[in-house]
Amino acid sequence: MNRRKHKCCIVFLGGILIAAVLNGCGVGEQDKTIVLPPLENQVMDSEKFRFNHIQQYIGSGYAENVICLDWGDPGTDMLCLLKKEDGRYVYQVIDTREDTVLSSIFVDDRSLENVSIAPGGGYLSYEVQDGEEMNLIVFCPGQGSRQILRRWQDQEESFSYIWSDDGTMLFSWQNGDTKDAYKEWQVTRYEMETDPEDGFEYIVVSFQMKGNGHAWRSICPNADGTEIYVREQLGTFDGTMSYNWLLLSDTATVEALPEYSKTPASPIRYTQAGLFVQEESGDIYLIKDIRSQPVKTKLISGNEGAYEPFTYVCANGDHMFLMEWVNYSMYQISGVRIVDGKVDDQPVVLYNGNYESLNQIKIVSDQAVVFWGEEFLENNGYRYKVTVLRY
Repeated sequence: MNRRKHKCCIVFLGGILIAAVLNGCGVGEQDKTIVLPPLENQVMDSEKFRFNHIQQYIGSGYAENVICLDWGDPGTDMLCLLKKEDGRYVYQVIDTREDTVLSSIFVDDRSLENVSIAPGGGYLSYEVQDGEEMNLIVFCPGQGSRQILRRWQDQEESFSYIWSDDGTMLFSWQNGDTKDAYKEWQVTRYEMETDPEDGFEYIVVSFQMKGNGHAWRSICPNADGTEIYVREQLGTFDGTMSYNWLLLSDTATVEALPEYSKTPASPIRYTQAGLFVQEESGDIYLIKDIRSQPVKTKLISGNEGAYEPFTYVCANGDHMFLMEWVNYSMYQISGVRIVDGKVDDQPVVLYNGNYESLNQIKIVSDQAVVFWGEEFLENNGYRYKVTVLRY
């Protein structure tokens, strides 16, 4: 079958079976791109882990707008964002080095929810209400075209989404707190394809899952989207019960996996090195051999009674970053390397600063850590800051 000529939908029956949305700014009102003070003033001395460049971009506008941000590949210094302008949503690409808007294209004039920009900025996904039904839409800025990926009637049915690292696959799953917690649910992979002649097409692969009750569900695809780790965690009178699966999209395989934690666990990233999870205590573990006999290695101990860190791991599983709030406005970014399944030293504090709200942090191509936050000014003014730490 010519994949560029046809859409296909494949449904696999299984056994028993986490958008950065910020409150906004006016685009075209970016202030400047600055290089922060010399590295030695920002980065603690560490021979094992060091950033080689720190850059910050500042934009401003008014707080009633809603925006979604994402950063381009390292070295491009391109900022992709969705903003509301004159009652309409537009998608813009900004060259932060030249402080110019390279492109601006209309997306939709309806109220958008669950907005997410794919890594690299090639696609934008969002939900919108159309009459009595809800639609999941993917917009392709390069072609100015959109596709409705899914329609559903129950507006109380909620979904979560995550993009693959290369920005070509969107993963979707139903949240586990619906009114009918025992009905079947799906994990779906939408594979995007664009062609200059044929336009924008997509391929759908869906896995049918059986509901087990009100649950917390987490989906972690690997870097290329061929394997999808799924965890469904339920609270019971006796504690916590969990189910784990590995979905193999290319071979139509659903594998039930053994349990690896006696307490509630939050999956962080499914990588080449293994599965990274954070348990209820705040301890961070690397789980190897998840298909047969899981082997747990503690990487970092949690800080009981303190702010628990937000943890981010690169696709290779050899760099891990921690974002910790020191107080209500001060935060710090720490980094540590993973060598042979173990941390090579204690996390090194690499950067600290002030934000009223830190909205998202991400690792770009295992070459840079990018995070952005917001500050509210007088007269309903608003400013957002994007910081790029290249390592």
